[in-house]
Amino acid sequence: MSRAVATPTHAARGKEEAKTRPLNAEQATAIAVDFIRRLGNKRRLNPKSATLQNEIYIVEIELKKATAKVQIDPKTKEIKEYSIESKAEEISSFSINLKSILLMVAVSAVMYIV
Repeated sequence: MSRAVATPTHAARGKEEAKTRPLNAEQATAIAVDFIRRLGNKRRLNPKSATLQNEIYIVEIELKKATAKVQIDPKTKEIKEYSIESKAEEISSFSINLKSILLMVAVSAVMYIV
């Protein structure tokens, strides 16, 4: 009779190694970006930094009008905390937007015709 020896397959070994291998900055960034996308922010996700502080990865992601900070535990790969802060809008001294310009052109055109 032949005996079958239970040896883990290559895929099973890869999963075991992935669980025991510590998280790196690239993986932490990918986890954070995926998390922010699941929250509904689909566009303009620009990762700014990923730092390891006190055994917690802190990933900063620049959104269109805000900045997100996500804290990830490198051992369990769980998101411990996150915050999304709005950017302070810059006020320019010349604050005429496109709608105002179009309105002025339309009024001028109507006055010219009349």
